[in-house]
Amino acid sequence: MAEPTNPGTFASLRHWLGDVLEIGRTRLALLANEVEEEKIRLVGVLVYSLLALACLMLAVVLLVAFLVLLFWEARLYVVGLAGIASLAAAGLLARRCQAALARGSGLFRASLAELEADVAGLRGKE
Repeated sequence: MAEPTNPGTFASLRHWLGDVLEIGRTRLALLANEVEEEKIRLVGVLVYSLLALACLMLAVVLLVAFLVLLFWEARLYVVGLAGIASLAAAGLLARRCQAALARGSGLFRASLAELEADVAGLRGKE
Protein backbone atom coordinates (compact mmCIF):
# COMPACT_ATOMS: atom_id res chain seq x y z
CA MET A 1 0.00 0.00 0.00
CA ALA A 2 1.07 3.55 -0.62
CA GLU A 3 1.94 5.65 2.35
CA PRO A 4 -0.24 8.66 2.96
CA THR A 5 1.49 11.81 1.85
CA ASN A 6 1.89 14.83 4.03
CA PRO A 7 -0.42 17.58 2.71
CA GLY A 8 1.96 20.14 4.20
CA THR A 9 4.71 19.03 1.82
CA PHE A 10 2.60 19.69 -1.27
CA ALA A 11 1.42 23.01 0.11
CA SER A 12 5.02 23.98 0.80
CA LEU A 13 6.09 22.87 -2.69
CA ARG A 14 3.19 24.80 -4.25
CA HIS A 15 4.10 27.90 -2.24
CA TRP A 16 7.77 27.58 -3.28
CA LEU A 17 6.81 27.21 -6.96
CA GLY A 18 4.58 30.27 -6.66
CA ASP A 19 7.51 32.24 -5.25
CA VAL A 20 9.80 31.09 -8.06
CA LEU A 21 7.21 32.03 -10.69
CA GLU A 22 6.72 35.43 -9.09
CA ILE A 23 10.48 36.06 -9.09
CA GLY A 24 10.61 35.01 -12.74
CA ARG A 25 7.71 37.27 -13.65
CA THR A 26 9.36 40.22 -11.90
CA ARG A 27 12.64 39.60 -13.67
CA LEU A 28 10.94 39.32 -17.05
CA ALA A 29 9.13 42.60 -16.43
CA LEU A 30 12.45 44.27 -15.59
CA LEU A 31 13.99 42.78 -18.72
CA ALA A 32 11.11 44.07 -20.86
CA ASN A 33 11.57 47.57 -19.40
CA GLU A 34 15.27 47.52 -20.20
CA VAL A 35 14.62 46.39 -23.77
CA GLU A 36 12.06 49.18 -24.25
CA GLU A 37 14.41 51.82 -22.83
CA GLU A 38 17.24 50.63 -25.06
CA LYS A 39 14.98 50.67 -28.12
CA ILE A 40 13.87 54.25 -27.41
CA ARG A 41 17.47 55.33 -26.86
CA LEU A 42 18.67 53.71 -30.08
CA VAL A 43 15.87 55.23 -32.17
CA GLY A 44 16.67 58.68 -30.78
CA VAL A 45 20.36 58.26 -31.49
CA LEU A 46 19.60 57.05 -35.01
CA VAL A 47 17.30 59.99 -35.80
CA TYR A 48 19.75 62.58 -34.48
CA SER A 49 22.65 60.88 -36.26
CA LEU A 50 20.84 60.91 -39.59
CA LEU A 51 19.89 64.56 -39.20
CA ALA A 52 23.45 65.48 -38.28
CA LEU A 53 24.76 63.51 -41.25
CA ALA A 54 22.39 65.27 -43.65
CA CYS A 55 23.44 68.69 -42.32
CA LEU A 56 27.10 67.76 -42.50
CA MET A 57 26.80 66.58 -46.11
CA LEU A 58 25.07 69.79 -47.12
CA ALA A 59 27.71 71.87 -45.34
CA VAL A 60 30.56 70.00 -47.04
CA VAL A 61 29.02 70.44 -50.49
CA LEU A 62 28.44 74.15 -49.89
CA LEU A 63 31.94 74.62 -48.49
CA VAL A 64 33.58 72.89 -51.45
CA ALA A 65 31.47 74.95 -53.86
CA PHE A 66 32.50 78.12 -52.02
CA LEU A 67 36.17 77.18 -52.15
CA VAL A 68 35.97 76.29 -55.84
CA LEU A 69 34.42 79.65 -56.61
CA LEU A 70 36.89 81.46 -54.36
CA PHE A 71 39.93 79.80 -55.87
CA TRP A 72 38.67 79.37 -59.43
CA GLU A 73 42.13 79.07 -60.95
CA ALA A 74 43.05 76.22 -58.56
CA ARG A 75 39.67 74.48 -58.62
CA LEU A 76 41.16 71.03 -59.31
CA TYR A 77 43.36 71.28 -56.23
CA VAL A 78 40.43 72.41 -54.09
CA VAL A 79 38.22 69.52 -55.22
CA GLY A 80 41.08 67.04 -54.76
CA LEU A 81 41.88 68.25 -51.26
CA ALA A 82 38.20 68.15 -50.35
CA GLY A 83 38.00 64.55 -51.55
CA ILE A 84 41.07 63.54 -49.55
CA ALA A 85 39.75 65.27 -46.44
CA SER A 86 36.38 63.53 -46.86
CA LEU A 87 38.06 60.12 -47.16
CA ALA A 88 40.15 60.77 -44.06
CA ALA A 89 37.11 61.85 -42.07
CA ALA A 90 35.17 58.78 -43.25
CA GLY A 91 38.00 56.49 -42.12
CA LEU A 92 38.20 58.13 -38.72
CA LEU A 93 34.45 57.90 -38.22
CA ALA A 94 34.41 54.26 -39.32
CA ARG A 95 37.04 53.45 -36.67
CA ARG A 96 35.04 55.24 -34.00
CA CYS A 97 31.87 53.36 -34.98
CA GLN A 98 33.74 50.07 -34.84
CA ALA A 99 35.08 50.90 -31.37
CA ALA A 100 31.61 51.88 -30.15
CA LEU A 101 30.12 48.63 -31.41
CA ALA A 102 32.88 46.60 -29.79
CA ARG A 103 32.32 48.36 -26.45
CA GLY A 104 28.66 47.28 -26.19
CA SER A 105 25.68 49.01 -24.65
CA GLY A 106 25.34 47.41 -21.21
CA LEU A 107 21.88 46.12 -22.04
CA PHE A 108 20.36 43.88 -19.34
CA ARG A 109 22.94 44.99 -16.76
CA ALA A 110 20.29 45.52 -14.06
CA SER A 111 18.51 42.26 -14.88
CA LEU A 112 21.73 40.27 -14.69
CA ALA A 113 22.62 41.89 -11.37
CA GLU A 114 19.20 41.00 -9.95
CA LEU A 115 19.48 37.42 -11.19
CA GLU A 116 22.93 37.11 -9.61
CA ALA A 117 21.50 38.39 -6.33
CA ASP A 118 18.68 35.83 -6.59
CA VAL A 119 21.14 33.00 -7.19
CA ALA A 120 23.31 34.13 -4.30
CA GLY A 121 20.23 34.31 -2.08
CA LEU A 122 19.08 30.84 -3.06
CA ARG A 123 22.53 29.36 -2.53
CA GLY A 124 22.72 31.00 0.88
CA LYS A 125 19.46 29.35 1.95
CA GLU A 126 20.62 25.81 1.13
